[in-house]
Amino acid sequence: SSEAGGVFWSLCQYSREIEISRCNALSSVIPCYAAGQSQKLQVLKIKFCNGMKEVFETQETSSNKSGCDEGKGGTPTPAIPRINDAIVPKLPYLKILEIVSCEGLEHIFTFSALESLRHLKKLKIWNCKAMKVIVKREEYASASSSKKVVVFPRLKSIVLKALPELVGFFLGMNEFRWPLLDEVVIEKCPKMIVFASGGSTAPKLKSIKTTFGIYSVDQHGLNFQTTFPPTSERTPWSFHKLIELDVKHSHDVKKIIPSSELLQLQKLGKIRVSGCKMVEEVFEALEESGRNRNSSSGRGFDESSQTTTTLINPPNLTQLELVGLDRLRNLWKRNQWTVFEFPNLTRVEISECDRLEHVFTSSMVGSLLQLQELCIKDCGHMEEVIVVKAEEESDDKTNETLVLPRLNSLTLKSLPRLKAFSLGKEDFSLPLLDSLAISYCPAMTTFTKGNSTTPQLKEIEINYNSFYAGEDINSFIKMNKRNSEKRKTD
Repeated sequence: SSEAGGVFWSLCQYSREIEISRCNALSSVIPCYAAGQSQKLQVLKIKFCNGMKEVFETQETSSNKSGCDEGKGGTPTPAIPRINDAIVPKLPYLKILEIVSCEGLEHIFTFSALESLRHLKKLKIWNCKAMKVIVKREEYASASSSKKVVVFPRLKSIVLKALPELVGFFLGMNEFRWPLLDEVVIEKCPKMIVFASGGSTAPKLKSIKTTFGIYSVDQHGLNFQTTFPPTSERTPWSFHKLIELDVKHSHDVKKIIPSSELLQLQKLGKIRVSGCKMVEEVFEALEESGRNRNSSSGRGFDESSQTTTTLINPPNLTQLELVGLDRLRNLWKRNQWTVFEFPNLTRVEISECDRLEHVFTSSMVGSLLQLQELCIKDCGHMEEVIVVKAEEESDDKTNETLVLPRLNSLTLKSLPRLKAFSLGKEDFSLPLLDSLAISYCPAMTTFTKGNSTTPQLKEIEINYNSFYAGEDINSFIKMNKRNSEKRKTD
């Protein structure tokens, strides 16, 4: 009843923390008559209230217009500020606001309420299907209010997740300032094209975490209506600002990085792709003129006029992790139009990529100057780690030595078809390799077809047992294979 509501909110004026869950009959959390009774509130959490239309009731719904000032049941309440008969909630000490799975909400605050949120530190909005903006413009706003600068002096964290209709944080032309903001997460918000239309300043914010990965933030702060053009969830806002790529369980993507974006990877440092069942390539190579017409458009270069070889050389890429990509056949393709080099790649881990037959080509080894860790596991069709393509073989290369100067750890596990690290004629030099683990690779008969030099390798782990490596790793693996077969026949 209204009297019960009045008593409830009279008591709530003393509450510092309120959590409301599964109250589908609520149309608003703080009714208009209680707008002045929540001045001690510090933490407000609302979950699974699908009937809610407003968090803070802004318009009177009853015919008794004086009720909002006087309270229900005659309970006196503090004076409530109004603008053109709309209620402006005062929450001067609110620090944390979390709203989860309230499907009827289209906004959280009205613009006039922002002034009281000077202590707000954390804002989390998650899984609200109707949410269009976080801050709503008011119809009665004056011309002067549109020039007002909005400051959130203590806000440090904004998390916006699974808001399919969200267009922006605020669509008015006011400037926003966030002096302490250092965390912004925007995930599964496919329609979001702007944060604050009037611009914003966040000097402590260095990056934004999204569904596709982590993006750097430059001097423009959160003004990504130009920096990050509107795209679908499959194509990120802007590859040239991508720091970390992290794609999980996306079941309709075939190429992670389209060919049109290959020259936009200057800041990319880490790649992690997992559980994407349709992915066939990580880097989509350029093809012959006109053949890549299905590739996403972008700012890279004009493929139709591509006649020379293009070098793809991500200067900051250090880590690559691929897990559970059932259809992956190539990490990248080398052809006459595209050459890939990874001069600063230090760590590669690949597991559960059943159709992948090799990792690198021999022509790429010369660019892997910083590679330190290589781990390949549970890849059912892997036959060799480094393959020599037919076009790369020639008689004058018979004595070539391929060097991985910094590789110190190599793990090969559960690769039932693996025959060797490399089956080419080239010799290998691994001057720093001191950890080699080979487990459950029954088809492996040698390490390399050519000679291998591993001066730092003292022990080899075979099926979790350690053995003295000796001077020749190839001889050791061949001997271990013979002994294993002999034990089976005995």
